[in-house]
Amino acid sequence: MATLPDPEPPSPRIARLARGLKLGANSLLVTLFGDVVAPRPQAVWLGSLIRLAAPFGINDRLVRTATFRLTADDWLSATKVGRRSYYGLSEAGLQRVLHAGKRIYAGEAQEWDGRWTMVMVRGDVRATVRQKLKRELLWEGFGAIAPGVMAHPNADLGSLHEIIAASRAQEYVAVMEASSLEAFPIQPLQALMHQTFKLGDVADAWQALVRRFSPVAEDAAQLAPVDAFFVRTLLVHEYRRVLLRDPNLPEVLLPADWPGRTARDLCSGMYGALLEASEDYLHGVVEVEDGALMHAEKVLRRRFRHG
Repeated sequence: MATLPDPEPPSPRIARLARGLKLGANSLLVTLFGDVVAPRPQAVWLGSLIRLAAPFGINDRLVRTATFRLTADDWLSATKVGRRSYYGLSEAGLQRVLHAGKRIYAGEAQEWDGRWTMVMVRGDVRATVRQKLKRELLWEGFGAIAPGVMAHPNADLGSLHEIIAASRAQEYVAVMEASSLEAFPIQPLQALMHQTFKLGDVADAWQALVRRFSPVAEDAAQLAPVDAFFVRTLLVHEYRRVLLRDPNLPEVLLPADWPGRTARDLCSGMYGALLEASEDYLHGVVEVEDGALMHAEKVLRRRFRHG
């Protein structure tokens, strides 16, 4: 297979969007695999991953180290073809990014029925199991409201079953449903959620995201392919980073001026506008183990309900 030429860098105006951000190699690769690779079951050449990460200031050594760590942590699976290494999502890694994708690319939240899914963990569970379970539940949007107790207002029970099974915690976890009683005011619950989830800090993070990306929102559809890829990746990366801190609470539990709504609308509109050009860029840069990078526009257009 002939090696594709090195891609051009993003324009200085677009590259400045990353100013002040601390972009880790592991985290950026998770974003790339979740946004680019997950919709197509293909393994990507290490050299392509290096090219994709370079515009974000991540060098080849850091990419090699990150792929090694992500493989060891069962995010990626590696395949050797001659002297080349190719990386795809492992079964566990695909499950993780699909769970996260349900939150990142979801449409408008359904109306809340007032019920909570409660996950209670026995105190005698092994520390390794507890840590893995908590990490995966936080990724899923659960919040720790007390030691050993996590809650979610709109839990996906199928994903919850998979998380508990993958953590090997079936014998240590009780799952229950709870709801507020109409005889009691909702204000204490709103205050508890604000304290538990540090909503003030989350609001600041959403506002920072809006300030960073708003200047390029209007002309997103006119960007060159390399710039569209850069903005799309950075947008999803930052949106995912804040979303992991956001409990995605129902409207009734949020302040009236909650900036998460503005941030989601901004990301939704920009993602659709950037998709065509960014996909053109990826098809010109990415080499895979077998054949060409698959077209996944139909799947991608359904994200944020664009298609």
